[in-house]
Amino acid sequence: RTAQIANAAVTLFSERGYVPTTIEDISNEIGVGKGLIYRYFKDKRDVLFRALCAVLEKYKKENIIALVEELGPLAALNRVLTIDCAIAQEHAKEVILAYRSTKDLGVDQRLKIKEIETEIVGQIKQCLEACIREGLMQPIDVRIMSYQYLMFGHTWALKNWALRKDYTLADFIAEGEKLLIVPFLTE
Repeated sequence: RTAQIANAAVTLFSERGYVPTTIEDISNEIGVGKGLIYRYFKDKRDVLFRALCAVLEKYKKENIIALVEELGPLAALNRVLTIDCAIAQEHAKEVILAYRSTKDLGVDQRLKIKEIETEIVGQIKQCLEACIREGLMQPIDVRIMSYQYLMFGHTWALKNWALRKDYTLADFIAEGEKLLIVPFLTE
């Protein structure tokens, strides 16, 4: 039920905006009473927060550190780029909503979102560091580059309206490799 409520809320928040959408709108969308929503969520802000956290958790589902050990750091880095873009495509509404509506969350909720994102970026950073340590990539500012990987995926969600007529997801990922990996490879 929580996923059903969160999905309906994300759709309505995306179409109408967070502020104008009410709990009643969400309950009407899925054909249940408002009370059922309050059984699972404290309030509308909690619905938004948990929907955004659910998407961020998908980024963490694939353990990047384990991928480095399994595939090697460079293959893991390619996989990270693919994962980021695929999640952004699958959850474009949520990615866009996060950019538009995170300001509507409470302070503690915003801090939790930042904490989860920092953990994701930390894993990407470790992957980049492994590439550099093994001599596969030139030394770079891994902190900034880690955020670039995450943002590249977000770009697919945020600017898909402009990019999809010229690029498939696979084309976009290939261009990302040319921008974010190839120029930094060693001989």
